[in-house]
Amino acid sequence: MIILRYLSRELLQTTAAVTVVLMAVIMSGRFVKYLADAASGKFDPSVLLAIMFYRLPGFLELILPLGFMVAILMAYGRLYAEQEMTVLFSCGISQKKLLGLSYFSALVVAMTVGVCSVWLTPMSLQKAEQIIEQQKHRSEFETMKSGRFQMARNGKSVSYSESQSADNTLERVFIATVGVAQDEAVLTIKANTAERADNKAYQQPYLILKEGIRYQGRPGDVNYRVTEFDQWAKHIAQPAMSALSADKVNLQATTALFSMQTAEAKAALQWRLSSPLLVLIITLLAVTMSHTSPRRGRYAMLFPSILLYLMYLVLLNAARGAIEEQKLSPLIGLWGVHGLFLLAAILLFLMRSGMLRQWLKKAPS
Repeated sequence: MIILRYLSRELLQTTAAVTVVLMAVIMSGRFVKYLADAASGKFDPSVLLAIMFYRLPGFLELILPLGFMVAILMAYGRLYAEQEMTVLFSCGISQKKLLGLSYFSALVVAMTVGVCSVWLTPMSLQKAEQIIEQQKHRSEFETMKSGRFQMARNGKSVSYSESQSADNTLERVFIATVGVAQDEAVLTIKANTAERADNKAYQQPYLILKEGIRYQGRPGDVNYRVTEFDQWAKHIAQPAMSALSADKVNLQATTALFSMQTAEAKAALQWRLSSPLLVLIITLLAVTMSHTSPRRGRYAMLFPSILLYLMYLVLLNAARGAIEEQKLSPLIGLWGVHGLFLLAAILLFLMRSGMLRQWLKKAPS
């Protein structure tokens, strides 16, 4: 029991530390992408943290298995390098028993990954998609940023405001139509201030421009129409709010995937159910490959093991893509990849523990 607590504490603490570091690296890269979208006006900066929070289970589902594998290699590598593992083996702890003790922590990690893949990830992806869709539904006035020229969604006008007050009033506004034909009139508006107002009768939003000048005419002609105004209203186009697509299987609940007969749904379902199985198989691989010597160092097998894990993920993704393209039967699917690596892990473990050599000696010649 003492050895179990000692090994579990080593594995889980190291897993938490490695996972936090990997999460920080991965999420910072994705946050930079969202930050660029916010700077271009696609997102409101206030929703970035909410989107990142809802993407957290999806990141955790992918990073936690790798973090646990690296934790086994680092923790057990240290025990091998500092001769602690030798002491454990001399006290009667065999490779087989060491593997059994490791699976106590592996089950905790596998259940965490399973909860993320089966329940949290699809639910949180739906929330994130709803926020992104709401941001797309924002009006052009809401997406305007001071000090920057901004093209309208329809590509027919460009707007600019010099500054924006605390109550969202735009100051020194410029609006011009662009991309018109040669014989069409060009409309240019300059105003000191602009603010949003809703027409209650028609339930339509308008941009109220105050104290400005309106120019209208054809390029090259001298008969421009110049109109000064104290107040002028411009209709704000509202993009249609679209419902979440049912074709996005990643947004569907796991229970809904069981009743869907499409190839994409079958592939997504196998991916979600196989994520915990991935943890259990890499545990066997990591325990086997963590063996090292003081001369080789504790990190000797870290790089080859990570390469093996990445190969595992690449094959799983390839199998999922083959199922979606109906090039691979769902009966084989991802289970074939898991079976291949499980067989390889068992053979490596038998070779490392010496059990294979003993069986070969006992086998009749």
